[in-house]
Amino acid sequence: MKVLTKYLLVLLLIAGMSACSKTYFDINENNPNNPNNVDIDLVLSPQLRSIAYIQNMGSDDMSYWMGYWTIGGGSFVNSYVFNYTFDNKWFQGMWTSYYGYLGNLQYIDQHANGNNFYRGIVKTMNVVCYHNLIDLFGNIPYTQALQIDKYPTPVYDDAATIYNDLYQQLDSARDLIKNWTGNVPKGDIMYNGNKANWIKFINTLQLRLILRVSQLGTKPPYYATALQHLLSSASADGYISSVQNEGNVNPGFFNQSGKGNPLVERFWNISQNQQTSNYNYFRANAAAVNFYWDGFNGYGDWRLYRMYAPYDNNPNHFKGAYFGVPTANNDTLSGLSWGDNVNGSFSGTNGFGIIKNVNQPIPMITSFESYFLQAEAAYRNLIPGDYKELYKNGVRANFTYLYKGSLPDPSGNVFYQPNDAIADANGYMAQTSGKVNNFNIELTTDPLQTILSQKWIAMNGVNPFEPYADFRRTGWPTYIYGSKYPGAPALPKRVFYPSVEYATNTANVKAQGEDLLTKKIFWGR
Repeated sequence: MKVLTKYLLVLLLIAGMSACSKTYFDINENNPNNPNNVDIDLVLSPQLRSIAYIQNMGSDDMSYWMGYWTIGGGSFVNSYVFNYTFDNKWFQGMWTSYYGYLGNLQYIDQHANGNNFYRGIVKTMNVVCYHNLIDLFGNIPYTQALQIDKYPTPVYDDAATIYNDLYQQLDSARDLIKNWTGNVPKGDIMYNGNKANWIKFINTLQLRLILRVSQLGTKPPYYATALQHLLSSASADGYISSVQNEGNVNPGFFNQSGKGNPLVERFWNISQNQQTSNYNYFRANAAAVNFYWDGFNGYGDWRLYRMYAPYDNNPNHFKGAYFGVPTANNDTLSGLSWGDNVNGSFSGTNGFGIIKNVNQPIPMITSFESYFLQAEAAYRNLIPGDYKELYKNGVRANFTYLYKGSLPDPSGNVFYQPNDAIADANGYMAQTSGKVNNFNIELTTDPLQTILSQKWIAMNGVNPFEPYADFRRTGWPTYIYGSKYPGAPALPKRVFYPSVEYATNTANVKAQGEDLLTKKIFWGR
């Protein structure tokens, strides 16, 4: 509670520190109205919280595109949402948020006073921010970013070249943290200064970035060195592999409106102990619901009961809608009104396996993501290990995550009370009938499909960035449809550069060529 109180106070300070910049934040501006010596622990805590949350939530669009959510009943929706004809303001918040976090991280680095633990954390979080920016937009300002006095209109760097440097930054971050023997950061609300866990996090993050480019014919020059360093570090220190070393961020959330987990508060009204209007706005997407149902051919994929809610009092009534498929005949040129009413026949999203309690942490990297990353890398012979067992551990970890903790069901209709997550996961993976390529690694004819399918479904409600990247670099799962609105184009390969760049950095953003949703990221297929 004390940590969160400090965090809430420092948000105002950081906002003041950033407010006078245009796009790239100069934390050290000499402004007497802004604080110049904020305690770096009070800056670190909210950066970790914010970076975790933006990755946890991504954007609503990514959850639509990945087959997790659709738009609920009674909602007026402009058709450009379904046609991907939105403008350059659509992902602007993602851009400005990430560069804001990077500016505040720079402040920590510049005021660390020789404490390399802080500097190692900063480098690691820089990589998270920059790689997500690249994965969304492509080429971005990097070498000249965050230096607005010197470079008020920073050039855009080649995305593959930036990735090459990000590998090196992670190597440097690992060494800085591992070799540090002094005081640990008080503002570390993810690992509380646990060096071993930070090394596991860095190893897992580096594996994620290595997999991004692993199938390219021409890889970044530092790729081979980074892979060797990763293999050496992972052999000694491992990857994220349990709840105890997951990257979970918690500043001290507690049961008071405005001070609980932000994802929970988006869908659960703490003071009234009931679902919010957002719960009714978002509905279950048929792609995910159908995947869960496929697993009921034999033992049963009980994760469905933790991810979504029955749409009435019948425990067998789970139904999803495809994003972009109208259910009413009242389309207009300006938009359409969704035909299903708010209490109607489509299942609710974010069930009680995701919305557990108001003080739950925000996941940055989970153990199940780590296991699926390792399974794919082992299957591709990038790292040692049994890809089948790594895959099974990922499924078990996801069942465990969804089974743990729960808010009360306000209707009292809890149809399946989880008992043994491991037993259910093992039974699910041992099925021998139905679409075994979706779950049984021993019988599948395409292990990569099985690994990526389970990774996709496991990231539901946790992190839409990662499956969006996987789909664009591998084409799996093939049952992600994006929008099914009549005439909608293929799923965007990237998003538009923000309008603020066209207003303040015109020449450099226009130098990137035509701003097309069909222009693939350098690692894309």
